Formats: sequence, structure tokens, C-alpha cells
Amino acid sequence: MKIVSISNIKGGVGKTTTAAVLAAGLAEKGYRVLLIDSDPQTNLTMCFLQEQTDELSSLYDIYGDGESIDDVKVPVRDNLDLIIGDFELCNADIQFTKAGRLKMLKKAIKSIDGEYDFVIIDTPPNLGVLSLNAFIASDYMVVPMSVDSFSLKGVRLLKETLDDVADETEKELPVAGILLTKYNSRTNVSKLLEKSLNSAAGLLGTKVFGNRIRQAVVVQESQIAKEDLFSYSPDAKVAEDYKGFIDEFLERTGA
Repeated sequence: MKIVSISNIKGGVGKTTTAAVLAAGLAEKGYRVLLIDSDPQTNLTMCFLQEQTDELSSLYDIYGDGESIDDVKVPVRDNLDLIIGDFELCNADIQFTKAGRLKMLKKAIKSIDGEYDFVIIDTPPNLGVLSLNAFIASDYMVVPMSVDSFSLKGVRLLKETLDDVADETEKELPVAGILLTKYNSRTNVSKLLEKSLNSAAGLLGTKVFGNRIRQAVVVQESQIAKEDLFSYSPDAKVAEDYKGFIDEFLERTGA
């Protein structure tokens, strides 16, 4: 079982979309996948479920009440289960202060070892207790990044945090790669920032994925329709972009 955090401390870079499409693509290939919405904004949950989720157990119940993943997970398609997010996790940094608070998610995931091939975690755009729990539980990280100068600013801080996690866990968290999203090869910005993005990847000890994810309205349409991209529009060019990325991801993670 491989556990993967999708992370970037900058919002609006396609982090949630990447988590959703990666999970759906792996499930389509026959892998058993658990998707965890660890962002209190719950955008990932809304990609798959209607807004009426109040009666469902959530990631908050795992952190706050010690519920098991098996009791909380919701099936959303063949081979794909979801742990829904919860706005109550906005207060996680204040609420969860007990010893071992950074390993709560790792402990919960350990109890389902063997049930899934992949666990994909969508993290919030900050480096608080929820992100740290995800990092400590994970075997790999994928960093989505839109092609703009602001996306480069958080890489150094992310690197420092990963160094701290390595000290805490006594093991490195490999970054499988930086995934360029909302990409348009015809713009000067994309060309000008390529070199800087390669430098950012080097800082994280990784490489930029060869497949770029173009900007496409069909991605938002699929989310509104509560369908994964491959079911909603399997022939879209952006779906081909993601299929290429998933193949690269599998190769880099040795799956």
C-alpha cells in the first residue's frame, strides 16, 4: 500500500483536482484506492458527493473520536472509497494538542494496511497539523504547481517542513514530482518559468513531470456534475494529459 500526499501551500494550483483525478485514474486501472479529504474547505468531497453530507461521518470523527477508517469511508465508484472532509477541522491546530497528535492519521491508516493499493490525501494549503499528519503518514508527495511566479515562493518553506518531518520520522518523504497545471505552452510566462520550475524541483530532490496538465473548462464541468473526469469526458485532451501523468507517477513510485 502506497500513501501519497498531494500538497502545495499555495491555493488555486489544481491540488484538489489532481488528487481527485489521480485517484479516479488509478481506480480505473484496477487499483484499490482510498481518497482522504484533509482540507477543511471540503472541495474534494464536493467533487464526488452532493452538499448534504452532514449525516455522514468524516475525517473529523477519525481525529476527534478515534473512529476507524472502515467505519467512516464512503464508496464513490468502483475501486474508490472516500473519507469526506469536514469544516470543523479548521480548528485542528488548536483542538488537537495531545501527545502523538502528528501521527493520528498514520495510526488510522495503519489499521487498513492491505485493504488498498493506494491512499491519496488532499492536504490544505498550509503547513499545520493536518498537513503534517498527512506528510508523516505518507510514502510519497506530489506537488501540483501552476505556471506563475507566485507558485515558486512556497517551495523553500515546503522543503524546510519536509526536512522537519524527516527529523521527526527519521526517514525522508520522497517527492515523486512537480506537476505543472493550468499549462499553456503558447504563453511567454510558461516558457520563462520553466527554468525556475526545474530549480524548484531540484530543491525538493525531484523532477518536473513530463506531462503538463492544460487548462480546460471540462475539469470544472465534471466536478459540477459530481463525476470523475474519465467518466465525464474520457476523450478530452486534458484527460489524456492526466493519463500520461498517472503513467509517469506509477513508474516513479515503482507501482
